[in-house]
Amino acid sequence: MIGGPQPAFTLAKPYLSLMGSRSVHCGPSGAGLAAKICNNLVLGVQQIVVAEAMLLGQRMGLSPSVLAGVINTSTGKGDMCYRCFVHPSHT
Repeated sequence: MIGGPQPAFTLAKPYLSLMGSRSVHCGPSGAGLAAKICNNLVLGVQQIVVAEAMLLGQRMGLSPSVLAGVINTSTGKGDMCYRCFVHPSHT
Protein backbone atom coordinates (compact mmCIF):
# COMPACT_ATOMS: atom_id res chain seq x y z
CA MET A 1 0.00 0.00 0.00
CA ILE A 2 1.97 2.92 -1.32
CA GLY A 3 1.07 6.52 -2.01
CA GLY A 4 2.94 8.98 -4.14
CA PRO A 5 3.42 9.97 -7.75
CA GLN A 6 3.16 7.08 -10.21
CA PRO A 7 6.66 7.70 -11.67
CA ALA A 8 8.19 7.48 -8.18
CA PHE A 9 6.30 4.26 -7.49
CA THR A 10 7.47 2.76 -10.79
CA LEU A 11 11.06 3.72 -9.98
CA ALA A 12 10.88 2.28 -6.46
CA LYS A 13 8.98 -0.90 -7.34
CA PRO A 14 12.07 -3.12 -7.89
CA TYR A 15 13.31 -2.19 -4.41
CA LEU A 16 9.88 -2.56 -2.85
CA SER A 17 9.65 -6.08 -4.27
CA LEU A 18 12.70 -6.98 -2.16
CA MET A 19 10.72 -6.05 0.97
CA GLY A 20 7.47 -7.81 0.12
CA SER A 21 5.74 -9.89 -2.51
CA ARG A 22 3.04 -7.33 -3.29
CA SER A 23 3.22 -3.56 -3.75
CA VAL A 24 0.04 -1.67 -4.60
CA HIS A 25 0.07 1.92 -5.76
CA CYS A 26 -2.98 3.43 -4.07
CA GLY A 27 -2.80 6.97 -5.42
CA PRO A 28 -1.20 10.25 -4.36
CA SER A 29 0.81 10.80 -1.19
CA GLY A 30 -1.17 9.63 1.82
CA ALA A 31 -3.28 7.14 -0.13
CA GLY A 32 -1.17 4.18 1.00
CA LEU A 33 -1.67 5.19 4.62
CA ALA A 34 -5.42 5.56 4.06
CA ALA A 35 -5.56 2.06 2.55
CA LYS A 36 -3.56 0.67 5.48
CA ILE A 37 -5.92 2.28 8.01
CA CYS A 38 -8.97 0.83 6.23
CA ASN A 39 -7.36 -2.61 6.02
CA ASN A 40 -6.48 -2.51 9.73
CA LEU A 41 -10.07 -1.53 10.55
CA VAL A 42 -11.32 -4.65 8.78
CA LEU A 43 -8.73 -6.76 10.62
CA GLY A 44 -9.70 -5.31 13.99
CA VAL A 45 -13.40 -5.91 13.44
CA GLN A 46 -12.71 -9.50 12.39
CA GLN A 47 -10.66 -10.09 15.54
CA ILE A 48 -13.49 -8.79 17.71
CA VAL A 49 -16.09 -10.92 15.94
CA VAL A 50 -14.00 -14.09 16.23
CA ALA A 51 -13.38 -13.47 19.94
CA GLU A 52 -17.07 -12.76 20.61
CA ALA A 53 -18.17 -15.85 18.70
CA MET A 54 -15.76 -18.02 20.66
CA LEU A 55 -16.95 -16.56 23.98
CA LEU A 56 -20.59 -17.03 23.01
CA GLY A 57 -19.96 -20.62 21.97
CA GLN A 58 -18.19 -21.40 25.23
CA ARG A 59 -21.01 -19.84 27.25
CA MET A 60 -23.43 -22.03 25.33
CA GLY A 61 -21.42 -25.11 26.30
CA LEU A 62 -19.35 -25.67 23.18
CA SER A 63 -15.76 -26.80 23.34
CA PRO A 64 -13.45 -24.12 21.88
CA SER A 65 -11.68 -26.71 19.71
CA VAL A 66 -14.98 -28.08 18.40
CA LEU A 67 -16.29 -24.60 17.63
CA ALA A 68 -13.02 -23.59 15.95
CA GLY A 69 -13.22 -26.74 13.83
CA VAL A 70 -16.80 -25.95 12.81
CA ILE A 71 -16.04 -22.32 11.98
CA ASN A 72 -12.85 -23.13 10.10
CA THR A 73 -14.62 -25.65 7.87
CA SER A 74 -17.85 -23.78 7.15
CA THR A 75 -19.18 -20.37 6.11
CA GLY A 76 -17.54 -18.57 9.06
CA LYS A 77 -14.13 -19.58 7.78
CA GLY A 78 -11.78 -16.69 7.38
CA ASP A 79 -8.11 -15.89 7.66
CA MET A 80 -8.41 -14.34 11.10
CA CYS A 81 -10.34 -17.26 12.57
CA TYR A 82 -7.94 -19.75 11.04
CA ARG A 83 -4.88 -17.90 12.40
CA CYS A 84 -6.32 -17.57 15.90
CA PHE A 85 -8.02 -20.93 16.20
CA VAL A 86 -6.43 -23.54 13.97
CA HIS A 87 -8.43 -26.73 14.07
CA PRO A 88 -6.29 -29.71 15.13
CA SER A 89 -7.03 -31.52 11.85
CA HIS A 90 -5.19 -28.73 9.97
CA THR A 91 -1.93 -28.95 11.90
